[in-house]
Amino acid sequence: MVAMLGLALCGRPAAAQSQLTPADSAILNSQPLKRLLLTPSLFRRLSLLAAGLDREVVLCLQGSISGDTAVVRDFVMPDLLRSTVDAVEPQPCAPATLAVWHNHPWTGPDSSFGVKTPEDLCSLSQPDLRTVVADSIPFAVVSVGRTPRPIVCWWRRVQAVVNRHVKFLPRFPRQWTVLPSFASLAAPSPVPPASVP
Repeated sequence: MVAMLGLALCGRPAAAQSQLTPADSAILNSQPLKRLLLTPSLFRRLSLLAAGLDREVVLCLQGSISGDTAVVRDFVMPDLLRSTVDAVEPQPCAPATLAVWHNHPWTGPDSSFGVKTPEDLCSLSQPDLRTVVADSIPFAVVSVGRTPRPIVCWWRRVQAVVNRHVKFLPRFPRQWTVLPSFASLAAPSPVPPASVP
């Protein structure tokens, strides 16, 4: 059974999108993948990993493509050139990578970014956006770690391209999930299959 990162329990609208340029339209048309599916095992491993890290790391998520859906089952960790509590600089992921995951360790509120709760940290900063836009990997995934509950959000690369000029890109209302507790990760299938655009 495959769990989709698509059970949106709550959320807030993203910042206003900028106008599409011809280059943006070309990117939108060239990237047909619209959905991201994570297996329950991978979802558990990513959530538990994020919960224990006090620095940002990057993982290259791998799997297969079925129609307009990326089905992600495993990951590899690229070499990291730098890793701190609020930044990471990895070597590039392989071309077959379907999504790039990284964690944001929760260290408390940050008024410079409007971060008041751990859920607010489920966002892409300007450096994150630059990396996602420059890359050709279809999805970006963030887990917020060091929190009482697993928090995961994701974006299509085209969403990052269209919103590349914002200070930070918050989660989209239907593209994030918060599980009740880490105990719920012990179940074989914590997140039921769902469909998200």
